[in-house]
Amino acid sequence: MTDDVIKTILCFFCFQEVQILETTLGKVETECPICHLAFPADEVEFHASFCGESLINRPACSPKPSQDLVNSSHPVKSEEDFLQWLSCQVDTSREFHLCISRANMFQRGLKLWQRQKNATPDSQLKITFLGEAGVDSSALRKEFLTEMMAGIEQYLFEGEEGKGKAPKYSLNDLDNGHFRAAGQIFAVSLAQGGPAPKFLQEWCFTFIVTGELNVSKDNIYDPEFSQIVTEVEEASDLADLTESIVNCGYTGQVTSQHKESIIRAILLHATMRKTPMLRDICEGLKLYNLLEVLQRNPSACKGLFLPEKEAMPDSDFLMLCLKPEMSPKGSVKEIREMQILNFFQDFLQELEDESPENLQTKNLNASGLLEQKPLSVPHIMQWLTGQAHKPLLLSEREEFKITVYFDHSCLERMPGHRVCYPVVSACTKTITFPTEHLRSYDAFKDLLNEAFLCGGEFSRL
Repeated sequence: MTDDVIKTILCFFCFQEVQILETTLGKVETECPICHLAFPADEVEFHASFCGESLINRPACSPKPSQDLVNSSHPVKSEEDFLQWLSCQVDTSREFHLCISRANMFQRGLKLWQRQKNATPDSQLKITFLGEAGVDSSALRKEFLTEMMAGIEQYLFEGEEGKGKAPKYSLNDLDNGHFRAAGQIFAVSLAQGGPAPKFLQEWCFTFIVTGELNVSKDNIYDPEFSQIVTEVEEASDLADLTESIVNCGYTGQVTSQHKESIIRAILLHATMRKTPMLRDICEGLKLYNLLEVLQRNPSACKGLFLPEKEAMPDSDFLMLCLKPEMSPKGSVKEIREMQILNFFQDFLQELEDESPENLQTKNLNASGLLEQKPLSVPHIMQWLTGQAHKPLLLSEREEFKITVYFDHSCLERMPGHRVCYPVVSACTKTITFPTEHLRSYDAFKDLLNEAFLCGGEFSRL
């Protein structure tokens, strides 16, 4: 009879402790955390890397204390590891339920988020839009997080597009706890399928993970002080800039020979005054113990916070996500269906290339007034699926599909009607095109534009 020894190791995939069986013969087997089959310990990592690509076979994560990863010496090797772990920290036994209107969603969302009367944001987020029949099966949550992330970037951050943004110097928002709420929303969005905050300047991320300021004119962009830095660099005589330089805290000689010290003083002033806002964001990031994990694994998580050129979906990505239910090949119906798919691709490419002014999306601004903004491919994707971003997990991105149906019989059901709009279900990621009303590209564009503008809510148009 052999003496079996049970050992406990840390699973690389879910960062939770699992038991392995080691026999006296030296053979070690462990259970795959996904499919629960036994494999040799030296092979289970390779197996789980493929097994984990299918969400269908993956069991639901049970919430575990976030200290499992923080206290372990096991490093996070990739964004995928980090996001998988983070999704398992959500307390699915409780709901953080917000009932909100679409009007002035960002300001209302911040207020309701901070109230936290019956639950906290570490629970499963559930969203209900006032006056709508939609049931949140993840689409409403993703739409809410998409709008909140866009609002945070627009109202709480500032900077040049594409170069990253830094927190606004706003003592009012700081005193009202808006930056701390923004940090919590960052954490919840990453954990529960929302977009990543890919708009921070590099020095902001460095401060979050190290607490230090990495001052360099190459990684700091400020609408006010970057202009002063440019003027100092280009000026041969700094006399006209003395007041602006002194106001930034520089106490040395204002001469061309001291340009380097002057520029450093300006950059320090631009960044130091925003550190209270960043510290409040760090307080919010303590949700799920996320801040400690970021500080231990900054290189693996950096891409989730810094701007990325390919982060937003384009027409090619959206077309690749389509899964059309086509009629028999060569039939008249199939020809019409292919024509409609071509119309849809042309429509998306037109949005990218020309940004036509006649295609607009309606939004309620901070004052509750209707304002028009240019339509874009991410807007269309959000209309179809509830989210305007590519799925963060590679496994989810591979399975992200939008099913396309074609309705050829609307005139038979309703003889004599003249207008029939596409039917969209963001929860199931489906769209149904009425083929009889989409005979030309102009008709397709007008109908889709009208459906988008008037059919953003969860109801029948």
